[in-house]
Amino acid sequence: MSPGIKTDHDFAKSYKEYKKELDSYISPSDPVLIHSCNKYVNQNINGFKYDASKVCTIAVRFLNHLKEKYNIFDQENGSKYLYYWLSVEAFESKLSIENTLDLYKDLNEIFNSEYDGDNIFDKYINQMNNYTYNNLKKIIYLYEVFNKFESERTSQVAEKKCKSDCVELFATYVNECQESYDYEFCNKLKIFGEQYNFFIQKVRRCEGDQYLLPPVEIFDTIRMVIVPFVLILITSLISPLLYKFTPVGPWIRHMLVKKRNLKDNIIQEQDHILHNYEMDKDDSKKQYYMLSYNST
Repeated sequence: MSPGIKTDHDFAKSYKEYKKELDSYISPSDPVLIHSCNKYVNQNINGFKYDASKVCTIAVRFLNHLKEKYNIFDQENGSKYLYYWLSVEAFESKLSIENTLDLYKDLNEIFNSEYDGDNIFDKYINQMNNYTYNNLKKIIYLYEVFNKFESERTSQVAEKKCKSDCVELFATYVNECQESYDYEFCNKLKIFGEQYNFFIQKVRRCEGDQYLLPPVEIFDTIRMVIVPFVLILITSLISPLLYKFTPVGPWIRHMLVKKRNLKDNIIQEQDHILHNYEMDKDDSKKQYYMLSYNST
């Protein structure tokens, strides 16, 4: 993997960067005027800490920041984090998920027109819904709890040094992801578990499985269904070709003939043994009758 390509393992670090970037737009040292944002009005935003124009400017600048990074990881995960930021930070979780998403789509349209966005975030925003938002919120909260634990002064007492609130949260979320067969959510939890266990073992140097998060069993139902079907299909297509155009065909025919001959030989041998047995039985009867006759 190229060192310039990020993966889900970078999410913990990235979300800190996203938050820092967004915070820098709240009281910017270099105010940026966005024409469409200056006249942007949304009746759902009234009464929050930021007015409609401010929210618009922050969101559009952040989307442009993600675009300029030319990184698919940041474009996807950054746009998801912006959804979280709008809901939790800008609207203090008081605006419905549906209204937040509608507003987000409006801001994305402004970005597309003002910054030649080429609709690069449309597919990510269109995939967002109440369910995906709640999972995203849980993952971010889990990392926030871990970051707090990570930054705490290390205690010499094992229970404080090696245990955190992440354990119960993690168990709850894993149970949810497995009950819903949510591969993506389970995978993010799996990655978090690996990072957490590494910190506990290598940094805090805690010994014992009781301090580690359990592994996450991921059930990819799509692959479980598709892979066997594809294998059967490929086998059915290739088998006639192998039989007809490769040495496999003659070899199979040879084995079938050999097996059939062996079976015929066994049957003949059984018939021969049975015939001999019947002959011996008849001879015994004849001898018995002859002995009986002579004695008379």
